[in-house]
Amino acid sequence: MRRALRLSVELLGLLAIAVAGCSSASQTPVSSGGATSAGGASTGGATTTGGATSTGGATSAGGAPRTGGTATTGGTASTGGTTTNGGTVSTGGTIKTGGISSTGGGASTGGTPRAGGTATTGGTTSAGGISRTGGATTAGGTAGGSPGTGGTISAGGVGTGGTTSAAGTSGTCQPATCGSHKWACWKVPNPTGSGLPNPASYTVANGIVHDNVTCLDWQQVESSTSYANADAITYCTSLSLGGYNDWRVPTRVETESVMDWTRSPAVDAAFTGASGFHKTGSNWILTIRQAGAGKTCGAVPADPDAGTAAGPGTCAWAFNFGDGIVSNAYAAATAGRVRCVRGNGTGEAFSDPAVAPPNQYAVISTDEVQDNYTGLIWQRTGDSSGLISWDQAVAYCSSLTIGGNTWRLPSVRELATLVDEAQVAPAINRTMFPNTKYGARSNNWYWASHPQRNSTTAWWGLNYDDGFTGFNAGASGAWNYWTAAYAKCVR
Repeated sequence: MRRALRLSVELLGLLAIAVAGCSSASQTPVSSGGATSAGGASTGGATTTGGATSTGGATSAGGAPRTGGTATTGGTASTGGTTTNGGTVSTGGTIKTGGISSTGGGASTGGTPRAGGTATTGGTTSAGGISRTGGATTAGGTAGGSPGTGGTISAGGVGTGGTTSAAGTSGTCQPATCGSHKWACWKVPNPTGSGLPNPASYTVANGIVHDNVTCLDWQQVESSTSYANADAITYCTSLSLGGYNDWRVPTRVETESVMDWTRSPAVDAAFTGASGFHKTGSNWILTIRQAGAGKTCGAVPADPDAGTAAGPGTCAWAFNFGDGIVSNAYAAATAGRVRCVRGNGTGEAFSDPAVAPPNQYAVISTDEVQDNYTGLIWQRTGDSSGLISWDQAVAYCSSLTIGGNTWRLPSVRELATLVDEAQVAPAINRTMFPNTKYGARSNNWYWASHPQRNSTTAWWGLNYDDGFTGFNAGASGAWNYWTAAYAKCVR
């Protein structure tokens, strides 16, 4: 199918996209991708422990919708994304099936940055529950030069007392300069016992789970009712809990920060968990732009008898806590649970494109770049490893000697901090991370450090087509079938 892409002058163009059908996948896992797609995600196909199924995802390049995947339990998702601050993104690469290749859109400016949320003790339970002593470690530092005009960026959440960073934040995990909820401006928590940095730590009081790593406050018990996206937003903004009334729907990256791939439901035991889909505060960029598959995914079909035309596409990011997979092909009108969040200042609204925080990256060397907010240092080039097995990827990263440092394979949460929700094909900062591979129904995935829960044959990965996650347990031809993938190492 072909769709015409209209680019507005105000948005400086957008994305490489192609058109494909998709499904809201409220019951059946659907993936609408073709061979190598150019935008859109196919992240479903797994039957969850809670009875709901992961959505198939919307892809921007051809192919008929199909069911996919195998029965799963547990799993994970990650956090983050990336784009340049105010910069113009590059062209979107090759479209495989009948698509239109277009130049990318420019990043817009964000809301007024301010310090938000509550300060934490970085892992210890504080007296009084919600009122806590601050604490922040700095990330960004001086490796490879200053992160830019904000000085050292505070992005921690450890220790008591805290520090006041040059970015202007006192005792919080996220600097005041961030101005975004659709990016990880904090250290990336990993499940306790995973052996990875920043083990998850929570303080529970008065119906609120405080994340001692990200400084976000979470509703401990999710909504008892399922909502469409608009109603979920109303529910959270009307919520009064623990003496706070500034609750909101969490974004994709915020939701992924509490996903635990070692458990089922895939959320830490501090939360009252439930399987099934949960709404997020992140609309899909092609839905926002009404471009490519975003014009049809989740749309109400035309009714000739009633004389009504087809409605606009409505697919948005949603999170399945049954298996941990995140999908962008869950229709906004399809009901799902919601777990509200608060804290960490101002950020984008549901249908605002993600806006990169200032001075997000610092290039350390030809093949090293530091995320000044998460503190992670990444291998830049996207295809250095070549297509390799998961075991080979582990060995590749552990033997890497760039800069004389020790490298490792990242968790799926860490991989997803590079995802730029404002782009597709690839959904990543293309200047900082050249040669990034992408495409549904292909081997263009990036291995994560951990297997699917209770599996010895399937491992998690992330696809920068849009940033969808999954594990390679699908049958041949399914969205989550790949026989080899790439390694993007981290330290």
